[in-house]
Amino acid sequence: MIAMTVLVAGLCVLCIVICAALQRHSALIWMGIALAIGVVESLALKDGDITRVDLWLMAATVPLSYVCVGESVRAAYGRTPSGLRFFTVCGAMVLLTLVLLQLPLPAVLQFLPSQLVGAAAMARTVVVVQKVRRRGDLMDLSLLAALGLVTTVYVARIPFFPVLAGMEPAFGSISRQTLQDILIVTFAVLVPAVVFLTVARAVANSLQLYRMKAEHDFLTNLPNRRAFEALANCETRGSGTLVVCDIDRFKQINDRFGHAAGDAVIQAVASLLEGRGFAARIGGEEFAIWLPRSNVEETRRHAERLRRELTTLRLVELTDDYAITASFGIVACSSDMALAKALRAADDALYLAKNSGRNCVCVHGESAPQPARQPCRQRAAA
Repeated sequence: MIAMTVLVAGLCVLCIVICAALQRHSALIWMGIALAIGVVESLALKDGDITRVDLWLMAATVPLSYVCVGESVRAAYGRTPSGLRFFTVCGAMVLLTLVLLQLPLPAVLQFLPSQLVGAAAMARTVVVVQKVRRRGDLMDLSLLAALGLVTTVYVARIPFFPVLAGMEPAFGSISRQTLQDILIVTFAVLVPAVVFLTVARAVANSLQLYRMKAEHDFLTNLPNRRAFEALANCETRGSGTLVVCDIDRFKQINDRFGHAAGDAVIQAVASLLEGRGFAARIGGEEFAIWLPRSNVEETRRHAERLRRELTTLRLVELTDDYAITASFGIVACSSDMALAKALRAADDALYLAKNSGRNCVCVHGESAPQPARQPCRQRAAA
């Protein structure tokens, strides 16, 4: 029992350390609480006489530790915490056990309400992992199996719990010491497995979130320049076309309507571009779109549709007659064309569009087009 207590305490310390490193991840907080409660439970089941206080501690800590494990797993998978009703029911069932311990009833019935709390908590956890697990993910499958085994052992332990609590001398031929030895060996394998797999899932999801933040623009949630360059420089990129889009007179929008309006315009343009090829925000008001396996004419028509749709956008942050416009530069890219070279060529086409009156589409290597007719009066350049 001492060895089990030390193991649980060590896992609790590990969760605290990792929790501090991950800036108080809720999954690790819940797991740390569960393990701390497990230490209390182990002390309550120490060898020797079990006092009435020990019985009360077992009645409360045993189910609550499993409730905390369930909440930890939910948090590790990004699920919302259980509602107040669930915790209220759990608390009421534990209080009912404390009341039943004062009555002359069979020990199994006295502990049954609190034991059902732990069983229900673990069953809910197994269901959650089953629903959200990634197909073929070894970590998720391992955690699901470990939780399933813990739940099975927990339910099987319910009729033996009075023996474990020292309230009955034996269950048939099974003594208290034999039962403790069996559970210690079983949980010495399952508890670390559940803890490590839950922590690993929480850490993996946190790293994935940090990576997404590092590769995405915080304002538009589009990939940023780093992510765009990683994709466009991929060896398996293949051929396609690159489009660079720049919002016209963006400085004037900021100066006239404020930076909040400028942010709203950027978000509106990003929403329009999202899902049309691989779009990214690569600068302040500049976006890039990679269209794999497309030719120049297809891309020109695509850019023209975007340009026209932009002019129809109306934002509450701007005046009703202000039309958002943008200029587009297009370049055809072979599979071996370097991204830096493609961006320079697209920028050249973009500058040609700007110098041709803005609100138009230019293709690298072609002559300047006639500027599109402005839907609102021409304003001074930014």
